[in-house]
Amino acid sequence: MATARDWPWCAGRGPRRGAALLGFASALLSARCDNPYPIAPTACDDYCWVTQRAGCEEDYPEGCVSDCEDRALARRWPRCEPRWLELIECYRRAPDAAFQCIDDESRPLPICIAERVALGACMAPVRGPCLEVCFREAVECGEPARRCEARCRSTPPGCEELELALYKCQLNGPVDCVDPELEMRSASEIPCIAEIGALLECAAP
Repeated sequence: MATARDWPWCAGRGPRRGAALLGFASALLSARCDNPYPIAPTACDDYCWVTQRAGCEEDYPEGCVSDCEDRALARRWPRCEPRWLELIECYRRAPDAAFQCIDDESRPLPICIAERVALGACMAPVRGPCLEVCFREAVECGEPARRCEARCRSTPPGCEELELALYKCQLNGPVDCVDPELEMRSASEIPCIAEIGALLECAAP
């Protein structure tokens, strides 16, 4: 039976963390690694091991695992678990430089895009194309810190078809890197303006 000693942090599996573990987290991990109580390592252990690699101030493995278990992806979307495991393996193969501190936590840059899009599409039909648009903008507009999963997590209820139409329009044209807060173009010059307007009207309270 697997024990806490078999966790990636204890067994040394996966990429090297270097100085990423802070003293407090190291003490907690040491205690768990030395604990003989049988605890099987989970996919969340692996996920946190392969993503917390930038040595950020708020990188706490135990908190990461707890948050991951609370989100319960495999329980909420059992059919998507294989996609999630594929994403974890992709993160595992990525170099440490593919992760940076964003909001004081290790976050992946635009890597493993195909796996992230596939997982999102499995969880919700709208989420896949939303992620595809977001990652495309992140790469081509020079904004690697975009948190695309957070951006694509919610959808205005009842507006799914209009949202899909907008993403289809955006993916069929060139990337628009203009910041909406700095928009100076006329409506006719803004790509997909009809789809944007329809979605905004649908989402209005």
